[in-house]
Amino acid sequence: MSTFKISDELSTSLNVTPNPNSALVKYFKNVSDLSISSTSQLLNSGMTLADPGITSATTGVNFLEPINVGTSQIDLTIGGGLSGSFSIFLPHGAAAKLFDPDPYEDPIPVAPDDRYVSFGVVATVCAGPAGALGDLKFGFNVGASASFTNYLKFSVKPSAPRLPDAIRETVAQFMIPADIEDLQALMPGQIVVMEGKGSLKFSATADLLTAVNPLASASMPAPLSEVAIKAGGSMTVGADIELNGEYQVRVNKVANNLVHLAYYHKKGSAFDVKVNASLGLSATFGETDLLGKLMSAMSSDPKADADQLKKTGLSPAEIQNIQDAVKASVERTIELAVSAELNATREEKAAFSYDIDLGSLTAPSRNAIHSALDGDLSALTADPSNPLPGIHAAHDLFTKVRQQKYALNVNLLGIFNFGWLSKLIESGEVIHDPTTGSLVITDSVTASRITTASVNVGVADPGKLRKVLAESFLITVAYHGARCSGLAPALTTSHTFFAMNQHTSQETLRDELDVSVALDLMDPASQAKIVASAPEFGSTMYYAATEYDVDIATRLFVQENQPQSVEFYEEAGLRAVACLVHDGDTDEARLRPTRDANLWKKMKDVGQPGIKYLFPGVPDPVVGAIIADYSLTCWWADAMHTTSIKLAAMLEFLSTHPHADDENNDFKKLRNDLANHLRTVAANTKEDFGRPWDLLAIFIASGKQAGRRSMLIGRAISLVSQPINVPLTAPHLQVA
Repeated sequence: MSTFKISDELSTSLNVTPNPNSALVKYFKNVSDLSISSTSQLLNSGMTLADPGITSATTGVNFLEPINVGTSQIDLTIGGGLSGSFSIFLPHGAAAKLFDPDPYEDPIPVAPDDRYVSFGVVATVCAGPAGALGDLKFGFNVGASASFTNYLKFSVKPSAPRLPDAIRETVAQFMIPADIEDLQALMPGQIVVMEGKGSLKFSATADLLTAVNPLASASMPAPLSEVAIKAGGSMTVGADIELNGEYQVRVNKVANNLVHLAYYHKKGSAFDVKVNASLGLSATFGETDLLGKLMSAMSSDPKADADQLKKTGLSPAEIQNIQDAVKASVERTIELAVSAELNATREEKAAFSYDIDLGSLTAPSRNAIHSALDGDLSALTADPSNPLPGIHAAHDLFTKVRQQKYALNVNLLGIFNFGWLSKLIESGEVIHDPTTGSLVITDSVTASRITTASVNVGVADPGKLRKVLAESFLITVAYHGARCSGLAPALTTSHTFFAMNQHTSQETLRDELDVSVALDLMDPASQAKIVASAPEFGSTMYYAATEYDVDIATRLFVQENQPQSVEFYEEAGLRAVACLVHDGDTDEARLRPTRDANLWKKMKDVGQPGIKYLFPGVPDPVVGAIIADYSLTCWWADAMHTTSIKLAAMLEFLSTHPHADDENNDFKKLRNDLANHLRTVAANTKEDFGRPWDLLAIFIASGKQAGRRSMLIGRAISLVSQPINVPLTAPHLQVA
C-alpha cells in the first residue's frame, strides 16, 4: 500500500507507510489522508516521549474520505470526518495503570519508564451477504458502531523515541486481529481493544443436580405409602448460550508467541442471556431425553418409574408439553446462573480469558480461536476438561457455577398421594415457573390453582404458586415432624419465597435483602452499602429458601416431648415482622407490638375491632397493616400450636407403641385428627401467607437451625449466599 499523510492544524505533516502485515494493508480497501483535529504538538519532530512537556492526552482524527474494511466482503465502514483518535499515556506514580478508570474493570499496570501511544477508529458494522458472518465483526451487531484501538508500548530507556516516530510506528502497525496470522503479526507489548454491542455465543455441558422438594396436598391418603424419590441425582444437559450487550474484546501480545485473549462485560450495562438446552426435544419418552433423564435423577427406582410411564399411553402431544416444561425450567435455571456470574464481583474481571501459545496450536485450536474472534466461543467452552493444544483458559464465567451454587428446584406437589413420580406425572401436569426456573410436577387439582387461563400452558402464575407452595410446605413439615410422611431420611422439605420486580428501587431492594439479613446470610452494614450503591437497580429476581429435615421439623412443633405454646409462635411471628420493618419507615408503627408485650396483650384483649383505638394518630393505612400483622400472626400461631398438640400426641403414642402398625385403631384416629386439622389449616390459609413473613416466622420458630440460601439476580447486581457453617442437603447446578 502506498504512503499516506497525517497532518495537523499547524501545517505539520507526517508520512506513514503501513507495515505489510497490518490491517491497513490486509483489510482496508482504501486509506485516506488523516488530519488531527487540534493544535496539539503530536507531530513536533523536536519532542520525544520523555519530554517533560508531553502529558497524557487524547485528540480526534479526521479521515478525508470514507474507508471500507473487510476481506472478501465489506464488514466495516469508517466514515469520513471525525472517526478516529490518537492518545498518549504517561504513567504518573508507581501504581499507574492503562485504562484507569476502566469501565471493563481490568486496568493494565504501566512501568514508570514505559509509554503507550494509541491509534483508534470508530466503524459501522455492515451487513454482508445472506448467511455470511464476516471476519471482522467480532459478534458486533449489524448497523452498530464498534471501536478498534491499538496501543503500542514504548520505553524511554535507554533513549526515548521521537514523538512523530512513535505516532508513525503506531499507525503503521495498526492491527485488527481477525485470525491467527494477525495475532502472530502483533508486536510484543501491543494491545488491541475492540468494543461494541453485539452477541457472544458459547456452549457448555451442564450436570444439573436436582433439588427435590416433596410437598403434600391438603387431601392425603391414609395410610401414607413410601415416597419413591431420592435426593442428589443428576442429569446432563447440553446448552448453547448467547449473551447480548456491550462488551470488549482485548488482545494483549504478552511475548513473541504468547497472546492473552479476553472478553469483558461492561460495568453498569446489562447482558441479556438466552439459553437453549440442546437435549430432549422429541415427543417420545426414553433414557436420553429430558423427561427420561429427570426421572432417572429423582426416582429411587427409575426403571420401574420409566416402565410405568411408558404404559400410561401418554400421547406424543402430552409428552411434548412435558418435555417443553422441563426444557424451559432447565433453560431458566442456567440463565439465572449465567446472569449471576456475569454481575458478580470477582477477582477475575473478564467473563472469559485465554492464554494462547501460538507455537503450540493445532488445526482444531486454530479453528477455535478463529471462531472465538468471530464471537463464537463454543469450541473453547464446550469441554474445559479436555483443553485444546496451545490454549489455556485463565478464567470463564462458569468457574463459580462449577462450585455448585445454583439448584434446579423440582417441587413435587401431591407426591404423597401417588408415591411414584410416574403416577404423579400421569395424573397431573408438569409446569415451570418463569421467575425462578423451578419445575412443578403436580396433581390436576393443584395445577388449576397455580395456573391462569391468560398464560401459556405449562406456565405457573408466580403469585398463585407462591401461596400454594407456602401452604403445602406447612402441611408437609407437619407430617415430616410426625415422622409418618413416608419420606426417606435424606429427603428434606423446602420453604421458598421469590419475587420478580421489573423496576427495583432502593426501598424495594432493601425489603428483599431484609430477608437475607433475617436468615443470617448478610449483615445490615453490607445490606446498607449495597442499597446505597445505585439509585435504581432495574429488573431483579429475589429467591430465598429454607430446608427442614425430620429432626428440625419435629423441634418446630415439639420441645422435650411437649407441644410449643401459642405464645412461642406469637413471639416468632412478631420477630418476623420486626425483620421486615425499619425505624423511620412510613409504617414504623408496625414495630410497636414487636417491642411492647403489654401492647400486644391489649391487642389480643380488644381484638380486631378495638385495635385502631390503641394507635391514636397513626394513619389508617398503617393501622390496617398493623391489623393485618395481628390477624396473620394470631391465625398462624393458633394453627401451629394446634398442630403441635396433635403431633405431640402422635409422637407420644409412637414412643409407647413402637410396634404399632398403620391399622392400629388408636394410631388411625390420631392420624385422621392430624389430617383433618391440616385440611382446615389449608382451607383457612391467609392470603398474605406466602410472603416473606411466613418463611421468616417458621425459620425463627425453628431456632434458626434450618439450612438456608438466598439469591438476588438483576441486570446490574448479583448476590448468591448461603451460610458456610450450615450445609444444605439440596444439591446445586454444576457445569462441567
